[in-house]
Amino acid sequence: MEVREHRPDGAFGHVEHPLLFKQVHDPQSDRTGQLRAVIRESAGKVSGRTMYTRTAFVRGADGREFTAAPDTLVQA
Repeated sequence: MEVREHRPDGAFGHVEHPLLFKQVHDPQSDRTGQLRAVIRESAGKVSGRTMYTRTAFVRGADGREFTAAPDTLVQA
């Protein structure tokens, strides 16, 4: 059986984003860093339907990562 680290079909919830691996600014937290990933996660079920949320992972200049809403990010 072959084991692959990355699946191209987005099975791990990875979402394409136009600012991926670029410097971004999050106006809500007033922080800046490099956008490392955007993932789609299940947020639970409502009326029998699974609801999803997207989360952006940004690495700041200090090396620590923080999360942000991907729709609010702007290029720095």
